[in-house]
Amino acid sequence: MKKIITLLSLTSYFSLASVALAATGDTTVNACTGGQFHVLCDLQAGNFGGIVGSAVQLLFAIAVVAALFYLIYGGFRWLISTGDKAKVTEAREHIVAAIIGLVVIFLSYFIINLLLGFFGVGNLSNINIPTINLGS
Repeated sequence: MKKIITLLSLTSYFSLASVALAATGDTTVNACTGGQFHVLCDLQAGNFGGIVGSAVQLLFAIAVVAALFYLIYGGFRWLISTGDKAKVTEAREHIVAAIIGLVVIFLSYFIINLLLGFFGVGNLSNINIPTINLGS
């Protein structure tokens, strides 16, 4: 009986589905007219550094958010520990690890900007990748 009901429901489902038609006419899509990825359309050696810098900054932002969530998680674990010494110790370890992670993230951001400035490449928001001319 279940097989018959399943067969009838699938048959009715597929019979009610509309027919998919192929598009006709001009279907070209221009992705370079705007949007958030328009900087990739004219990617050259001169503007590649900005994209790398933005990607690294995005990774740093994701790392900071993850560390903050880990810190909040540790605080929540401390709140629900109900005085159990082992749970409090585990929650404290979460909080300490999150704070150490935040310190490492901020120090690495500072050191990367310092090194980029020292080598004359710019800073993380504006990396100027040097080019080498091999021709005459």
